[in-house]
Amino acid sequence: MRALTEAQRLAPVVRELAWDGAAVTAAPRRTGPLGVRLAAHLAESAADLLTGPGIGKVRQCEAEDCVLLFLPAHPRRRWCSAARCGNRARVARYYQRHKSSTANS
Repeated sequence: MRALTEAQRLAPVVRELAWDGAAVTAAPRRTGPLGVRLAAHLAESAADLLTGPGIGKVRQCEAEDCVLLFLPAHPRRRWCSAARCGNRARVARYYQRHKSSTANS
């Protein structure tokens, strides 16, 4: 948590005021090098996730060799990536089904 806070502290958000010809506008801006700004933005997003209601929806990928966590877009989602982990699981199930049926022949 300290690392997330420090990343945000290195590139704080400043509300930049501007005149658009009709009114004063305020837009959030970060200063500093691109990498520092990116790290601050990612840390802020992580802090929002950790302190928000979405934290209860975070799931661990069900693939045996995967350590990733993800926020499922659908309640039945089981893998971090359908193209990677999901496909591996489907191929493994297919292999097991056909391996056992060919062994019995």
